[in-house]
Amino acid sequence: MPRAKDAGKAEQVRKTMLKIYRAFEDLDADSLDTNYSQTNDLLAFGTDFDEKFSGWDRYKHVHATQFGALKSFEFRSRELEVHVHGEVAWAADRPLWVIETKDGEKIRSEVRVTAVLRWNSEKKRWLVVQWHVSSGLKERMHEY
Repeated sequence: MPRAKDAGKAEQVRKTMLKIYRAFEDLDADSLDTNYSQTNDLLAFGTDFDEKFSGWDRYKHVHATQFGALKSFEFRSRELEVHVHGEVAWAADRPLWVIETKDGEKIRSEVRVTAVLRWNSEKKRWLVVQWHVSSGLKERMHEY
């Protein structure tokens, strides 16, 4: 029975991740931010080297600022993987981003997304407590 329960939780986490992706595509910072833990223990890394945010107070305006510069954002999941252990879950994906800025710049990028989510019993939903987006190196440093 625990496996079925964890499978149900994994599906909830998967839906949360896809909801986050949709909010990016809708350029809807308010909707996106409802999926993040709005506490001091939130930790987030963006794709820019200096984008490290510790705590909700440092992170809460990031999406609105970023979306203000964008015309469109396609966030296509390609291999979303979710794991759950009790009230903690982690997810990883290598989605494709297609972004167009208001200045007309077009960016197509394969990125890596990892997230840790924690069940919030008060809100009765999964919330991101750790978020990391990065662009991996294309060159192999060694063979496996």
